[in-house]
Amino acid sequence: MSRIHLTLAGLTAWGLALLLLCTFSVSVVKAANNSEQVVFSGTGGGSFTPAGGTATPSPFGFWIWCEADSTNPYLGQCAGAMYIYALGLTKGVNGTITELGTNSGIYMMSVASADGTISCALHNTATAKKGPNNTVIAVCSTPAGGGTSTNAIVNVTGP
Repeated sequence: MSRIHLTLAGLTAWGLALLLLCTFSVSVVKAANNSEQVVFSGTGGGSFTPAGGTATPSPFGFWIWCEADSTNPYLGQCAGAMYIYALGLTKGVNGTITELGTNSGIYMMSVASADGTISCALHNTATAKKGPNNTVIAVCSTPAGGGTSTNAIVNVTGP
């Protein structure tokens, strides 16, 4: 065998060994870092009263992702966005999530915008169903009021 063939055979063997090692390492890491993630996404209608204003009927919407159960530093944290159309509010929001009851599948997300113009608690009314077939209720302290989405997607993944 020529030196080139021996070198190619050696490189191939090392490549296969590295591939097997990486495959094994990835599967071990994935198993150790599973997290339960919860996403609420939907639109609905409600009534919202800005400070010093009057109650205003308005469509509203939300997309919020939370790390519900995890061993990573984001445990219990949420991030996303909400809008209240008639008030011209579209804001990024951050907050926390809690599961109401033990393994109930009902989650409460408490979120607020950095500038304080939105502060709301959202919760699903039943365990998650596939597709836009879930009800999520929003109760807001700022602006005061809230609403209901009956076409929400509630996605729960993880352990």
